[in-house]
Amino acid sequence: MASIDDTLRELEAHLKANPDDASAWNSRGVLLARKDQFGEALRCLDQATRLDPSHAEAFVNRGRVLLALGPSKAADALKSFDRALELTPQSPPILWDRALALRVLGHLKDELACLDGIIQITSDNATVWSRTGDIHLELGQSEQAIERYDRALSLDSKLVPALVGRSLALSRLERWNDALESAESAAKMAPQDIGVWRVLADINMNADRNKAAMKALKKAFEIDPSDPFVENAMGMVAYKEGRLHDAAKHFRGAIVRKRDYVSALRNLGFVCMELEEWEEASRALSTLTATVKDDPQVYDAKAVAQARLDDFCSAAEAWEEARRLYKKAGNEKEAERVHELGRAAKINCGRQKDAIRAQKEKEKAQREFSHRFEMRRRKQST
Repeated sequence: MASIDDTLRELEAHLKANPDDASAWNSRGVLLARKDQFGEALRCLDQATRLDPSHAEAFVNRGRVLLALGPSKAADALKSFDRALELTPQSPPILWDRALALRVLGHLKDELACLDGIIQITSDNATVWSRTGDIHLELGQSEQAIERYDRALSLDSKLVPALVGRSLALSRLERWNDALESAESAAKMAPQDIGVWRVLADINMNADRNKAAMKALKKAFEIDPSDPFVENAMGMVAYKEGRLHDAAKHFRGAIVRKRDYVSALRNLGFVCMELEEWEEASRALSTLTATVKDDPQVYDAKAVAQARLDDFCSAAEAWEEARRLYKKAGNEKEAERVHELGRAAKINCGRQKDAIRAQKEKEKAQREFSHRFEMRRRKQST
């Protein structure tokens, strides 16, 4: 069997002799795309569509290469798929590609309509049914999602994404036993899929089954000990069980694995406040506000930690930011509360500055006195 490079050489030789062969340009583009040479592949496919504007396959392949280049090319890819559908209407594979472009663009309802179009043509594709369930779930339509997942599973009872999605939809309806049954089935079928164990843990946590949640998280940890989300979730289970020191340990571990992990930083900051470990709480919340700049509760908590460390100047600044954000959110009561705290912190900040200034003046006077005394002693000794 010829290698890709051998076939490419044959195509190049053919195109030298037959430069107007659109199918050859299309084939060359596909092979280059397999080698991740997307720019050159796109040029070949553009040439194919210029030579033969009715070459549906070239438009499809062009759209796929554009999607491979990244989300910024999704709109152009969609145009290619639409052109292919004009040439080959009601083609399920092309409709699936079009749905993928719509997904990248974030047009969920349009994607759903596209997938429903596939179902009208062929209703025996479990993957399509499962994806429509995902969309209903994202749109907050849990009942409709479950119906779609059930249809997918009736076609393929071992379709793990459908089992996982179904478990999430059921958990949103607080049908915990059914949700757990679906998630456990997925875990049996895909025991090395860390995402499945994370979902199983999340459902158990929401159902207040903390021991079962930790068991699932430990399994996920075995699969990937470097996953920060698993470590953070372990911290949440420990916190729910009242094991604050263990919770803090897990949150620290999550931050080690992902330094800008917002959820873990927030969790660590608040649990350290409960433990009255103010220095660590202040560090975690200060790191958090470098990323999260629109949460008044975080600034409020940060100010409390700084005030407990007698850093009133920093606390006054944090409370002022919390006041601004509470006011922006229309929460006048909280805005007034932190405003009063900020005023008190400013007063203490001023007193601290005065005390520091007075101490510096005292030290200066002592240095000057010592200097004069030393100079007098030297004169007397001579």
